[in-house]
Amino acid sequence: MHTAFFIARRIRKANKKAFTTLVQRIGTVSVALGLATLLISFLVINGFQKNVEKKLTSFQGQYQISKYSLNRSIEEPPIPISKVQGIQEAFPNYIQTIQPFIHKTVLIQTKEALEGMVLKGVEIQADDSPFVQYLVAGRLMTPGQTKYNHEIVLSTTTAAKLNVQVGDQVTICVLQETSRYRKLKVIGLYTTSLEELDQKIALCDIRLLQHLNNWPDNLVGGYDVFLRNLYTDQLLTNKFLDWLGYDLDIKNIEQAYPAIFDWLSIMKKDVLIYLILILLVANSNIISIVLIQIMERTNMIGILKTMGATDNLIYRILLWNNMHLIVTGMLWGNLIGIGLAALQSYFKFLRVDPTYYYIAYIPITWDYKTIIAINLLLFILVSVVLLVAISIIAKVKPIKSIQLR
Repeated sequence: MHTAFFIARRIRKANKKAFTTLVQRIGTVSVALGLATLLISFLVINGFQKNVEKKLTSFQGQYQISKYSLNRSIEEPPIPISKVQGIQEAFPNYIQTIQPFIHKTVLIQTKEALEGMVLKGVEIQADDSPFVQYLVAGRLMTPGQTKYNHEIVLSTTTAAKLNVQVGDQVTICVLQETSRYRKLKVIGLYTTSLEELDQKIALCDIRLLQHLNNWPDNLVGGYDVFLRNLYTDQLLTNKFLDWLGYDLDIKNIEQAYPAIFDWLSIMKKDVLIYLILILLVANSNIISIVLIQIMERTNMIGILKTMGATDNLIYRILLWNNMHLIVTGMLWGNLIGIGLAALQSYFKFLRVDPTYYYIAYIPITWDYKTIIAINLLLFILVSVVLLVAISIIAKVKPIKSIQLR
């Protein structure tokens, strides 16, 4: 059997009541809790980011194409359909689908209330639309026999303000040179817990807004671009811009909702601060443990050196002894962190206020690359600190260490 490994194992089992044993247990708990905290923190942050991005992209895609304009109005200048035809075929590996839209500011009124809203006109969507999962009552618009659909989908927030339910009628007023009115039937209610959507946006048939704008069928306000994955980057944005030409602009989801993504960035920075603090605590504990071991085992180290043990052998004995501590702590840390994350993922027992966090519970998104990276980072850094701390044993002199006893 390997001499260093054998001696290290005997040292661990020699005296369970020794002070070193208590210190080692504290070190194991420190590593375990530190790793568990890091795993849960990163999985939760990924959960918030993916959940918010999923909501936003289900509503309007990862990109929005509109006509380039210096006008800051919510209502877009018209784009001929021919200007965007072929973009999906030009980027088949990136674009899953594109959908035309029109934005229109209107007043929605009932007998009891009046609310200013942004009507988003969209094409009649299928039941498998990603946005269906946010419907809490009713349905999305369906094709009708008339020129355009007289239906509207409101958020539960707006419905509560207007005191309407599915099946009720509302009147929209378009403020133009000559005000125009239309009666629409509320056929669905949605909730995303995103204030930027729930308090501002209502959905209707795009043909209705084309009619109110006096646009022909071949003009739209813009296009939502849905990618095959959630991620956008500047290189892809530049490719789209080169293809679209000088008179069209494209914005990614982060540019459309900067406040939400700034909030996510702040959360990421907080987690990085926690990462640094946890690593400092774990490393300081490892250093303390090694120093306490050397102080308590000074006599043993001196005897081993007197018997011919080299510094390298002593070094490996302490290394084996403390590597056992680190590996044990990491095993428990993974068990605790992944176990608690799994419980939250399936049972969602920890709830939060969606007004501030955009979701009603703490989300968990499984990212195995992140889990592996955190484990490797903690193991490497703690191991490096351990190696540096153990190197102090080279200064222990056999005669002085034995005389101490």
